[in-house]
Amino acid sequence: MSFTSTPVSFKNLSQKILTFFSAVVLLMVSNRSTAQPLPRPDHIVILIEENQPNFLVIGNTSAAPYINQLANDSEGVIFTKMYAIEHPSQPNYLDLFSGSNQGVTDDNLPAGYPYTTPNLARELLDKGLTFATYSQDLPSVGFDGANSTQGSYVRKHNPVTNWVGTGTNQVPDTLNQPFTAFPTDFSKLPTVSYVVPDEDSDMHNGLPTPAITAGDFWFKEQMQSFINWSSDPANNTLFIYTFDEDDGVSGNNIPTVFRGPMCSPGHDATQYSLYNILRTIEDMYGLGYAGAAATNVPILDCWKYPTAISAVNEVSKIRCYPNPASSVLQFSGEALKDANTEIQFTDITGRLLETVQSNGSSNIALNVAGYATGLYFYNLVSNGHSVQTGKFNVTH
Repeated sequence: MSFTSTPVSFKNLSQKILTFFSAVVLLMVSNRSTAQPLPRPDHIVILIEENQPNFLVIGNTSAAPYINQLANDSEGVIFTKMYAIEHPSQPNYLDLFSGSNQGVTDDNLPAGYPYTTPNLARELLDKGLTFATYSQDLPSVGFDGANSTQGSYVRKHNPVTNWVGTGTNQVPDTLNQPFTAFPTDFSKLPTVSYVVPDEDSDMHNGLPTPAITAGDFWFKEQMQSFINWSSDPANNTLFIYTFDEDDGVSGNNIPTVFRGPMCSPGHDATQYSLYNILRTIEDMYGLGYAGAAATNVPILDCWKYPTAISAVNEVSKIRCYPNPASSVLQFSGEALKDANTEIQFTDITGRLLETVQSNGSSNIALNVAGYATGLYFYNLVSNGHSVQTGKFNVTH
């Protein structure tokens, strides 16, 4: 038996290795350069429904005409592969709120509350932002009972109650509000709101078709005014329609629609879960990460670009220079003289890096010496509303 071998020179081998790693680096740079920033809504309202699979709600125009009308309009994104995490209901509410079921695997009153673990409400409060849950038939602000004597409110669908207290990561009970407190002046809404119908209105009770119809009717009757208001781009509001779980036999594929002026309409077939929704909200506001949100990606592929964060127009309210910058970036324009104006700075993931308040001058200087080389975005906010967005590069 004889063996033959083909000599391979060290030079050729080195070239092949170099070519391979160059391709990898090029791919990484290409992916990074095409990454889009997340919008930063003034308000997010999340309506959580119950126990229906995606195929029974989305596309079912006879049983759910209103939600299908919204899902298919010019501001709706339908997620065809959104999944709940587990069964039954309560653990999924905890997952969406805190990135973990906190060891809860049933719908009973949790044994270990109040929790001290990270959660969306505390993250928002720590950033100077706001949160509230508005639950139908909640008897009173801060109510901690298992259910209501009138209506069909249930505590298991209200996760914020499990963090009420004054300890680490805990929140005041005033974040637990009845639906009757949902603002009629929608500009007064918290940064993020949960809206939780009772079990007669959230598609939980009854056979699937009448339950879905009842939920769709409640949604239209109670939320249509808000939906109409949120359609105005000036109100910069995102509405999220989702479910806690499916019917238990459909792979936990739940109906989910994002709707707002910042959304690119159509169908999104990327596979996501409730953890991805939580991560997306956290990244929108530059928050920390609660539980499994830290290891899940944000939803980046459903936003209008460059509408959400656009390049500087030729005629703009402020001017950004030099671009690229290496040490100091200057902003100038009459809009900066307004004391109620600030500039927010984000990286390509949408993470808020810093906010600079107007000092009454028409010029603001930003020290970017500590910024890594790359692409960044700014958002000029006046009286709480985004009035101009732009991008700039930092090079060292």
